[in-house]
Amino acid sequence: MRHRFRYVVDEVPAVGASVTLADDDSHHLARVVRRRPGDEVEVIAPDGDLWPCEVVDAGPPSVVRVTGSGRPGPRVAPVDLWVGLCEPGRLDLLVEKAAELGVRRVGVMVTARAKRVPDEAAWARRMERMARVAEGAARQSGRGTWPVPGPLVPFAYVLNHIAPEQGIVLDPRAVAPLAGVLAARPDDASVTVLVGPDTGFSDAELDAAIAAGVTPAGLGGGMLRTETAAIAASTLALAARGGLGNDEEVR
Repeated sequence: MRHRFRYVVDEVPAVGASVTLADDDSHHLARVVRRRPGDEVEVIAPDGDLWPCEVVDAGPPSVVRVTGSGRPGPRVAPVDLWVGLCEPGRLDLLVEKAAELGVRRVGVMVTARAKRVPDEAAWARRMERMARVAEGAARQSGRGTWPVPGPLVPFAYVLNHIAPEQGIVLDPRAVAPLAGVLAARPDDASVTVLVGPDTGFSDAELDAAIAAGVTPAGLGGGMLRTETAAIAASTLALAARGGLGNDEEVR
């Protein structure tokens, strides 16, 4: 399928209707990618459906006309991800790939071995950046929703707010591989994967997770960085829940 630039709209459009894009999207269409009247684009509705459009007026503001019916975008599988705090650039990468792959939710937690925990104002700036990164990745993959981390929370908070039967914690001590743990669960069951910081969870944290009913699982014998482990674990979880390879290809 030929690439089309995609823009998010606030309401479900109708065939033949004209839609005025938001200021940032209008700037992108007119000034960055320089679309012209008659060029094809798509808009992503709040329900995630993709609607074909053609440019009527490049603007800004840009106006597009809906030329056909919407088609379903890639579905969001019931996979949530919690990761230990790591460096900003690596968090950006993690959030970008999670949004692109179709992870339902991403959260960031402060663990016992966390370093340089940002204050509230600094974290608010990081959240704004991650939201932009996630939105861009979601648009590229044709998704109408994307995961954006909220406030930093302690590890204990996560244990208290996830269903034990859904939780899986990456534990280098675990004998069972993550793929095997996922395969043993119902195909439609929600999954929440917990990934530690580069220095790993402390033994006390791992023991607390297991005591709370969270299942330990391994991800190979190597020591992976947080973002690498998170992307690998998300991919396995999404594949196990039908989130990869079963949707219409969107490029």
